[in-house]
This record gives sequence, structure tokens and C-alpha cells, in this order.
Amino acid sequence: MTQPLLVTALVVAATWDAWRWYGHRVWDSPEEAASLVFTIVFLGALGVARRRNEPMPLPLLPVALLLAAFAASYAFLPPIARTAIAVAATLYCWHLSAFKEHPPVAFWGLMALALPVVPSLQFMLGYPMRLVSAALTVGLLQAHGLAVTRQGTFLVWRDELIQFDAPCSGVSMLWAGLLLTLMGCVLFRFGAIKVVLAVALSLVLASACNVLRATSLFYVEAGLLPHPQAWWHEGIGIAAFTLSAAVTLWLLTRLRAREAVACVP
Repeated sequence: MTQPLLVTALVVAATWDAWRWYGHRVWDSPEEAASLVFTIVFLGALGVARRRNEPMPLPLLPVALLLAAFAASYAFLPPIARTAIAVAATLYCWHLSAFKEHPPVAFWGLMALALPVVPSLQFMLGYPMRLVSAALTVGLLQAHGLAVTRQGTFLVWRDELIQFDAPCSGVSMLWAGLLLTLMGCVLFRFGAIKVVLAVALSLVLASACNVLRATSLFYVEAGLLPHPQAWWHEGIGIAAFTLSAAVTLWLLTRLRAREAVACVP
């Protein structure tokens, strides 16, 4: 047992190679570091709000296991996975130092999203999500009475092709929604079952709001709205994410309320 701040510094030193790789990864694309910055700021603000004066000695066994996994990872894991272990070990120690308690379940999901994973998610999920979003958007537009069909990731309208490009996949909205959801789960200290439920709802909500965004943009791109403005494209995207974030926060508060009711004898 020892002091968390000292161990945190030692963990950063022991995993410095992973942090160096992280710095190189985000050097050319600083926006990829946004998730880690948001996570640290969120946990820091929450730690200040929940500040406790009593010391919390740090159990060394979990830290030792994480460092052992980090050392073993050189044999079979890619750099981003090693960095995930380094980030988790560092912020685990820092969490104990700030909160004087062990992190909740959602903390570990938040650590995964603290990495520069958006390009990887775009590579793995971008095309499938574009197909799904295109199919759902066509269904919604046909329900509006428009003779729109789909060819792959293209919408066919009056012999014109309107492409579902990478930004229309919804991966960025999905990532942001999951980050917000897991932050809420950490804030409310949800158990594993509620974290899984919250994440599932976030996935559905992000997909639905992306379809609404794509449907709205179709009216702009197809020229069905008179005098479209240049800022409408970004404005519709912001509006869709704002709706997704607002509903996410509402669902999290409802889950918390159900948990509070369940605890009442």
C-alpha cells in the first residue's frame, strides 16, 4: 500500500514508451487527442466536486497486474492496445488519488474511448454504417412520398446520385454519444447492467439521429428547399447531435431515477 500520486508518476514513467507513441500519433492530428483531454478534464472536475480529505492508500496488486499486462503486450498487441493499458493504469491510479475510491464499471469503457480510436472506428464501421444509414434514410424518404431508391451507399433521385460519404456514416456522432454516455455512467456510478443498457440505447439513438440528419440534408442537397444557405449543412449536423445529446442525458437521468426508486425500502 502506498500513495496514489507517487504510484501514478511511477506508472507514467514505466509506460513512457506508450505515451511517446500516443504523442507521435496525435502530433499531426491534434483533434484525435480531444477524447483524452475531455476525459481528464471531466474526471478532474468530478474529482474536485467530490473531494474527500481522508487519504486512500493504493492497493498495488491491480497496478502490478496492469503493468505486467503492459509488459507482456509487446509480444502480441499493436501499439494502440499497449497505449490503452498504459492510459488505463495511469488514470486508475489518478482516479484513486482524486476520488479516494475505486472507479466504477463505466470508467474502463471511458478509458477505451480516451484513445485516438475514431480513425479505426471509421475504417471498421464506416462502410457498414453508411449502408445501414442509407437504407433507413431511403425508407424514411419513401414514407414522405419521395421516389428515392438506393444503390450501395448512393441515393438515387430523379436519375441523380447523392452519395453517402464518410462523414455521413455517423461514426463521429456515435463516438461522441458513447463518450457522453460513459461520462454520465461514471458520474452516476451505474453498475454493469445499467452501463450495458445505457450503451445500447446510445448506439440506437446515435443511429436514429444520424438518419434524421441525413434525411434533412437530402432535402438540401436535392434542391427541394428554396434558397438553401451555406451554413445549413453544419447547422443540421449540430442540431442532430444536440438532439442526440439531450435525449442521452434525459435517458441517463431516468435510469438514475429508477435506481434511486429501487433503493427505497
